[in-house]
Amino acid sequence: MEIKSYNLLNVGVGGQGVIRAAQILSYAALLEDYKVRTAETHGMAQRGGSVASYLRFGTEVEGPLVPRGKTDTILAFEASEAARIFNYAGPQTVFLINKNIIIPPVIHQMNMDYPDIKQISEFLKNVSQNIYFINADHMAMNLGNPRTMNVVMLGVLLGSQAIPLKRESLVQAILSYLPTKVYDVNKKAFEMGIEKGKNIRRDFNE
Repeated sequence: MEIKSYNLLNVGVGGQGVIRAAQILSYAALLEDYKVRTAETHGMAQRGGSVASYLRFGTEVEGPLVPRGKTDTILAFEASEAARIFNYAGPQTVFLINKNIIIPPVIHQMNMDYPDIKQISEFLKNVSQNIYFINADHMAMNLGNPRTMNVVMLGVLLGSQAIPLKRESLVQAILSYLPTKVYDVNKKAFEMGIEKGKNIRRDFNE
């Protein structure tokens, strides 16, 4: 089935692989002959600043920016970043959130409070009931390569059916951006994410 328009917002902080994940998803959509539009915003990305990548694809997409309230999926590699961009979500939005909080240094320096996972979840449930947390950092660490966290999350995205792309397109796109020496561990990360995503999908259907 052709998709007229699909909107995804991928967020995190610098160093988490947000931009690379967005490139992979864009390429996978191109492999399926969709129109693809992308945009990025980031602060001091190399120093742990906020990073956001907007992805739109389908047969009828035009501009690159996702309309506020119209995001189909928010893929968050850092939990507080999901809360930061809540106004792009609506009741239909699915949040797939890495259960990880990276507190900015300035918060430590000023001894300020910062939201925890429970507070973030409660806040986001004012927008959508489709909130799912994944301990992707832990899963990547279990594979012996913490840098595979973003690929774990891509697997979750596919396994939960929160993105209308084919498995083979995503696999081809992932491998096209990786050196051959890390193919195996990233394939394992992707498969692990898919299985987690399937569990989440069952929650959709309950």
